[in-house]
Parts: sequence; C-alpha cells; structure tokens
Amino acid sequence: MRLLGVGLAGTVLPGAGAFAPPSDARRVDVIVVGAGMSGLAAARTLRRQGKKVVVLEARDRVGGRVKAGKLAGHTIDLGGMWVGPTQTRLLALLREYRIATMPQYLKGKGIVDIAGKRTTPEGEGFGFDSRGQAEFDRVVALLDNLSAAIPPDAPWSAPHADEWDDITLEQWHRENVHNDDVLHFLTSEARVNFTAEPWQLSFLYFLFYLRSGDNFTMLASYDNGAQMYIVPESMHQVAAAIGNELDGNIVFGAPVSAISQDAIGVTVTSDQGAWQADQGIVALPLPLSSRIRYQPALPADRDALSQQMPMGSIIKLWIAYEKPFWRDHGMNGLMFTDAPPCSAISEATPPSGSPGFLVGFMDGRRALRWSGRPMEERKKLFTDMIVNYFGPEGAKPIDYIDQDWPADPWSRGCYGPSMGPGVLTTLGTALRAKFGRIHWAGTETSPIWTGYIEGAIRSGERAAADVLAGSKSDVKSTIEFSRPRNFLSLA
Repeated sequence: MRLLGVGLAGTVLPGAGAFAPPSDARRVDVIVVGAGMSGLAAARTLRRQGKKVVVLEARDRVGGRVKAGKLAGHTIDLGGMWVGPTQTRLLALLREYRIATMPQYLKGKGIVDIAGKRTTPEGEGFGFDSRGQAEFDRVVALLDNLSAAIPPDAPWSAPHADEWDDITLEQWHRENVHNDDVLHFLTSEARVNFTAEPWQLSFLYFLFYLRSGDNFTMLASYDNGAQMYIVPESMHQVAAAIGNELDGNIVFGAPVSAISQDAIGVTVTSDQGAWQADQGIVALPLPLSSRIRYQPALPADRDALSQQMPMGSIIKLWIAYEKPFWRDHGMNGLMFTDAPPCSAISEATPPSGSPGFLVGFMDGRRALRWSGRPMEERKKLFTDMIVNYFGPEGAKPIDYIDQDWPADPWSRGCYGPSMGPGVLTTLGTALRAKFGRIHWAGTETSPIWTGYIEGAIRSGERAAADVLAGSKSDVKSTIEFSRPRNFLSLA
C-alpha cells in the first residue's frame, strides 16, 4: 500500500480573507503553542537561555496529557504516570525538582486471562505453558532483532522499510506467530502500548516504536522496564514545577486559531489576543496541530501526515478501596487480558499502604465504544471486572474516577498518534521538518521514547535547540512568501 506523493511547497490559502496583524500584538522572542510536557520543556529551555517566551495554552492548567486527579483524598495521574530506567530526561527532571518515585508493586501473583485461560503467575509473569513460553521467546527475539536494524532518526531508510510498511502488525502476527495463546497475548500487548488495534498499525511503525523504547521487553515490563516507577501524588508534579518556573510566561484559556509568518517573523492569534515573535514552536498532538489556520498554508506533506496519524484511544479508570485487599490473598493487583473491556489493571496504592488503588486501561476500539457515556456506567463496568478477577471485596469501592481521553477536546485521544501502512515511508520525513519559522514538538516527533513523557520532553528540548541554532537566513530559505505577512481570523 502506498500513499500518493505530495509536494513540499507552502502556499497561501486561495481566496482567504486576511488582514494586517493588530497593532496591539505583544512581542516576544519565541511563541510556544501548548503547555503539555513538550511545550513546557521547550519554553523552559528557551527561557534559561535568556529568550523572552510566551506559552499559549487552551486549557486552564499545564501538563496536557499529564493530568492530575483526586481519588480518596490522594492526588493521582489521569494521564501519563510511569517512568523507566532509560528515560533519562524525565528522571533528571524528577531529581532536579526533588520529586520522589516508588517502584511498581509486584509482590505476589498477577492474573493473566488469555484465550479463555486464566493463570496466576508470580510477579509480572505471562503464564504461558512450556510450548507457549518457547514460542513467545522466539517471537520476541525475532522482533528485537528486526527492530535493532531500524534507524530511530530515519526509520524509512531501514532495510526492508517498504516491505514492512506495506503490511499491518496484525498481518505479521498471523504469518509469524504459531501459538494461539501467544497470538492473543501479543494482540492485547499491542493494544495496551498503542491504544490502537494491530490492524491499524504499520509493521514498520511498530518496529520503530520498539526501537524508540529500546526493545519489546523494555516496553512490556514493569521490573527494569518502562513501567518500573510511579510518582506518589502524581507525575503531574513535574509539569506543575516547570509551570511554576515559567510563572508569568503562560497564558491559559488561549486556544490558537491562526498562525501567519513571513520573512520578518511569526504572528499567532488566540482567544486571549495576538503575539508576534521571531519563531514559533507548535507543541500540540499532531492531528490537532493542523486545525490551526496557517498562512502560508501548511506544506502538503505535513497536512497529509496529520490526517494519516490518528490519535490513540484510551479511557483510564481508577478505583479505591479501604485497603489493598488483594494483597491479603497473595495478589499484586496486576491483571492482563484479551477480553473486554480493559486490557490491563495495575496497582497504584500510595506508599503508606492505604487506601488500596487499582488503575485500569480501556483501550483501542473498546475505549471508543465507551467514550462519551456517563462515568457511572464505566464505574459499574470496572467494579464488576474487579469482582470477577479479585473477588467479592471488589464490590465495595470507596471512590472512583476516570479520564475519557477521546472526549477531551484539546487531546482527542491518548497516548499519542500512530501510523498505518504506507505512512512512515511516504510522509515520515514531514514529522520534524520545520515550516519556515515554525518548529514542531510533541512526543510523536521524538525518535527516542516516542509516545512517552520522555519523548515529549526530548522533543521540546530538541525544538528549542533548533530555535536557538536558527538564523534569519536559514528561515528565509525554507519557505517562499508570496505577499506581506497576513493574518487569518477564525472569529
């Protein structure tokens, strides 16, 4: 499968109504659109280098898809929450701001319910029989070998890139996995990691994702893996700490409607007014970034890419009990299944040992089926699931909250966007390519730990470094401006 080729030239929107920038537009060095982790990281880097920065944020808070909530009197994460040992930039921020971590609780038995077979392996084991384990080990070794050949900065240049980009992950699974239990497990594992279905994912993109996060085992693991540590009282503390450092430089309730640029600079208009700067960084989820009106218009490949990378779908569910009663039965609160509605459950009890917290993930098309419905319906669904797996004590929660990410108008999904067949080899080069004076940030633009908080931080710091390294002559050469700077109003 191949997408039609598209050109690179940015052109002015035909017939667009335009007007000169307002005389009261405020002036800064750099405008950052979005106060998620990538936008915060970019602004933090620029400000520490002496740049005058404004961050325009549609919400009334910082963090984007890193979001805090309240459960039984404790602050918890309704968005990103884990950090692993090779996520060095996030770990450095946690140390800098003196934010504690705690290891994921693994003591006791987990529950694995795959292909109608329920097992209770120790720790985070997968519960395969000897044949299944041998097949699983073979497939993982093969995937790690294939992904090791992917250049993270240019996956489209890998050997066999065209061949791998022509098929879905589901196709590869069916042709290469020879054990039904392992096939069902890997299908669910893909759904958990991408919040999308295997038939939606390019196999090349899947391999790039593995390479970006080191390897399959790192992505799938708690112990010494991507889910090794939790932050008590929320990962959102990192976003809040950066937000405090940027105090006075963030404007809330300021969704951006239009961005214009010319050889002199960039003008950005939002619900809170207009700003002008030498350069801008757009740090929004890729599909949402194209909803802004640009003048000149976005390059065709960048616009096409935004249409070909849909957001993943997930609803994150939290439930609280007086105590972690599952521990009394020798269980660690982990559950993994291929049966709906949730693919996985983890324990997230505070360090004090009470209340008992479980967090579940309704992902892929399952999330879309339940998105937009009353929270009470999802509470009953999740409570019934806890009773099924952990026993009748699960029928008496003391609190519940969830986050319906597809319904969030400023994210429209979570964890991030992913690519189907043909996209990476056709449009992948547009992911990070700057557009005149506009630079792109966001976890999906990071070649390392894409899709994770770590990737978001790295992308923001990379965009800031590009701004700092840029010159006016470099900017002028990347785009042709056919008329004086104009400004599109969507009011």
